[in-house]
Amino acid sequence: MKKVLINLVHPNLDESRVNKFLSQKASKEENVTINNLYSKYPDFKIDVKKEQELLLENDVIIFQFPMYWLSSPALLKEWFDATFTYNFAYGENYKLEGKKFAIAVSTGSGTAQYSSTGSNKHTVEEFLTPFVGTASYVKMNYQNPFVTYETFVLSDEKLEESAKNYVEYIKNLIIS
Repeated sequence: MKKVLINLVHPNLDESRVNKFLSQKASKEENVTINNLYSKYPDFKIDVKKEQELLLENDVIIFQFPMYWLSSPALLKEWFDATFTYNFAYGENYKLEGKKFAIAVSTGSGTAQYSSTGSNKHTVEEFLTPFVGTASYVKMNYQNPFVTYETFVLSDEKLEESAKNYVEYIKNLIIS
C-alpha cells in the first residue's frame, strides 16, 4: 500500500479548529504520517536530511496549511528552499519523480471571494500556481487541491463533513 506524508504547516495548530481536526482524522488512516513542521522547526532550521528521507519513504506528499495572504505560511517556503536541493529534487537526479504532490488548504473566505468577480479576483487554484510549477519542475505529479472554505464560520457538521471528504481525498490519492 502507498504511504502518505502530510506536511502540516500551521504556525498555531493548538488554536486551529479546522487544520487540527482534519489532521487528527487523517492521522487515523493506515500508512499516513503527519509531519508537523512548525512543531519540529519553530526556529526555521530545517533538518534537510531528515526531511528528504521522509519524502523518499512516502509515495504521496500532501502539504496542508491555512492560506496566509493568498499564499502559504512562511515556514513552507523555507522548507522548500532548504529541502528541494540540487541533485535531490532536480538537476542530474530527480529523486521525487513520479510521486504525487497535493495541497490541502483552508481559507477564511468563501468560494464567492475566490472568483473573478470576488474580492480576491482569482480562484484558490490560481493562487496555488507556484505549487503547480514546483511539482512540475521536480517531476512530481500535481493533484487537484483539497480546499476547506469559510473556516471562521464553519459549523461542526460542515467540519465533520469536510474531514470525511479529506479522508476520502487521501484514499483516492492512494488508489489512483
